[in-house]
Amino acid sequence: MLNRVSRFVAYRLFITLAGTVALASVVACGATAPTEGTAPAADTTAVAQPAASTAGDSPAPTAIPVQANEAAQTADRGKYGGIVPMHDYAFPNLIWHPHEFSNQFKNNSAIYNGLIEYNAETDDPYDIRGDLAESWELQPDGVTYVFHLHENAMWHDGTPVTAVDVVHSMDSLVNTDVSRPQTLIIAPYYSAGNARVIDDYTVEIQTNNPAPDFIPMLAADAFKMMSKTWDESGVDTSKWENGMGSGPFVPTQLAKDVSIELARNDNYWKEGLPYIDGIIHYYIADKGTAIGAYRTGQVLMTTFPVTNLSNTEILELQAAEADILDVYLIPNTSLLGTLINTTIEPFNDVRVRRAMHLAVDRAEFRTIFGGGIAPVGTPLPPDTWFGRTEEEALQLPGFRSEADGSKHQGDIEEAKRLLAEAGVPEGFELNIMARTAVEYVDLAQLLADQFRRYLGWEATVQPIDSATGFTRYKEHDYQIAAQGTALLLGEPDPIIGKIFMPGGLWIQWSGWEAPEQFHEWFNAQSQELDRTKRAAILREMEDWMLTVDPGPLLVYYWSFRDQIVNKQIQNYHMPVSLWVQLKHEYIWCDPAC
Repeated sequence: MLNRVSRFVAYRLFITLAGTVALASVVACGATAPTEGTAPAADTTAVAQPAASTAGDSPAPTAIPVQANEAAQTADRGKYGGIVPMHDYAFPNLIWHPHEFSNQFKNNSAIYNGLIEYNAETDDPYDIRGDLAESWELQPDGVTYVFHLHENAMWHDGTPVTAVDVVHSMDSLVNTDVSRPQTLIIAPYYSAGNARVIDDYTVEIQTNNPAPDFIPMLAADAFKMMSKTWDESGVDTSKWENGMGSGPFVPTQLAKDVSIELARNDNYWKEGLPYIDGIIHYYIADKGTAIGAYRTGQVLMTTFPVTNLSNTEILELQAAEADILDVYLIPNTSLLGTLINTTIEPFNDVRVRRAMHLAVDRAEFRTIFGGGIAPVGTPLPPDTWFGRTEEEALQLPGFRSEADGSKHQGDIEEAKRLLAEAGVPEGFELNIMARTAVEYVDLAQLLADQFRRYLGWEATVQPIDSATGFTRYKEHDYQIAAQGTALLLGEPDPIIGKIFMPGGLWIQWSGWEAPEQFHEWFNAQSQELDRTKRAAILREMEDWMLTVDPGPLLVYYWSFRDQIVNKQIQNYHMPVSLWVQLKHEYIWCDPAC
């Protein structure tokens, strides 16, 4: 087992695992559905190797990106053709509007382009370049960006991409009249009306204030551009085949709860791209089946860096299959914990939420599921420039343990006192909902057992399919749930915005409302350019969550999310987060698939 990954350098630390045990041979890829597999080998060893990223700030807002199709000009190094089968951990809700999504974007990101993007052809995590934008510059006022569009970019219907489409798309990202589960986190920076057309291929975008996280966030795959004509046409966005973007792939077939297919856009405006002919996303929830599919080459990679395997299981798989698989673990952009419905009794009582925070045995979660590498579950990820150290966290109520490693008795006693004060008796009946995805059901079982042991609650676990689970979250039709979240970036604004601020997905699911002071803190830190001062404000926010109200979320641990890639896939580079580099326009197969 790996020792705990020590420190996260500056913004991000990336690790690549190199296994020591070889097994099996590569099976040529194809479009057949995966079959049942076997469990991973146990008691294997892997070694964590930090990548070459160094301390530094976010990508400079004034950076001028390279030509978006520069790679295509050397296309002779690529291998054309073939269909790449991918593992999809959860079949999505059938909602295909590019701005109305929860986890659907792992499936339809390749249909669209953004203004800018994280460079999918480099190991440099700070490399942001143009996508639809050929270049951009920040004006002297510090809040006005001017983007220059590629004049050859076109939508799938053959019409040109223009500044009118970009302005429409930017306003759509923050449209509060419709569902925007993910994209509203850009609202602190951008308000509808802040973009204007200069000419057909030039657009000006103003931020509400100087915002160091604006460019890094805009480069994430969530912030796609779409055709204004298409969006206003009344097209049925529940139908997969109706998706229409400017990206490297077009939607073809969908078999509900089985597979989703995309085909190469032969008229893609980036010359020579994409290399592959298509992608098939196979929905595989069962862990054994997924493991078998990776081992036999029936799937060659994951749709995006989430599988249904825990950190422990993924390390075992990588060590056993080092000859055929590369595993990339991404820190700080995913967490696992308890989602709380704060609109119903007794969870609308802050004392109950505080008691639950104290009663969770996070050390036990990390031991069983964390693979020996998962950081402790503070509200902000530990050992980052904006989070406290893990050493500090392990001394706090809710995180500390007895000398023998058992749950701290003082925390249990205080939790029971708070529950008694709130009028919640022992024997309270609790239902824990768990989507049959990732390790949620297993996490819920352990949580139920802990609440029985420490609080005397009668807890039961209700497994449920992902699509139904998301619907029930939106309708507040649950008590609590084992749930994780994949964050756009491992930075303060995406983390706090998604979980604790109005418009954030967890706020929509939980019904929790932050106090005015919390809003003031958030706004102050998001505009603070001095990192030391910004970190001090963030510490105040986290202290409040740890001592007053944990809000809608009890974090068990910060999970490394995993991208599994067969060595047959070429030109794949580890992404900066889960929600970037999902277009797959630069990968190819060798040997051919």
